[in-house]
Amino acid sequence: MTRGSSARAALAAAALRMFAERGIDAVSLREITAAAGQRNKSAAQYHFGTKEHLVREIFECNAREVNARRQRLLDALTAADRAPGVPALVDALIRPLAETVDEHSHYARFLAQVSLPPWIDALAAADPEVTSSIKAVFTALAERLDHVPPPVLRTRLALGMTLTVHALAACERGLSPGDPDNDRRTGLLTVNLVDSLVGSLTAAVSPAALDLLEGGSGAPTSGWTWPLLIGAEGGG
Repeated sequence: MTRGSSARAALAAAALRMFAERGIDAVSLREITAAAGQRNKSAAQYHFGTKEHLVREIFECNAREVNARRQRLLDALTAADRAPGVPALVDALIRPLAETVDEHSHYARFLAQVSLPPWIDALAAADPEVTSSIKAVFTALAERLDHVPPPVLRTRLALGMTLTVHALAACERGLSPGDPDNDRRTGLLTVNLVDSLVGSLTAAVSPAALDLLEGGSGAPTSGWTWPLLIGAEGGG
């Protein structure tokens, strides 16, 4: 690793931790530079330009790893069953992200911070390949749940992913170093998140929801984190 790439990695690691613990708005580029042990006070600005670019790079780096893990899981599922069911697909959606959570991790908390305006806008230009496996799962779920109106499905998926991210962030924050119960706690939360989203996706659409759909254009997309992240057509 070159000196420049080493400094860049140190800055990104410090920023991930500080953004997760304190919030993105509360942390300056100069503070990140100091925390990363860089002598040049403008190092973060030199390497990333703006905080938005730094946020995007942190997201892309971590999301790429989760994406690869999810894609391997999807490949294994489709090799065993060309049409995996809703529970298996939801597990493939949630488990790779949940597996990043441990007593030393910060990504779930970072993702909870960046999944809200205005920082979600920084992800609009992110490399779409880092979320390709999410799109694949959403497309497969839409095929299995073609009886659910697309606006309802998009809303349920957005709500489920928002709950997942914030629940994992809370779990990550609450893990104690060295606690032998950590794995059980994260495992139980993961199972409950999967079960909750399966239940939501497969629940009957109420007459009230159908009536409201007839009178409007469906679920809003502006400001809705997951439709913005994966594209408004995701899940539909």
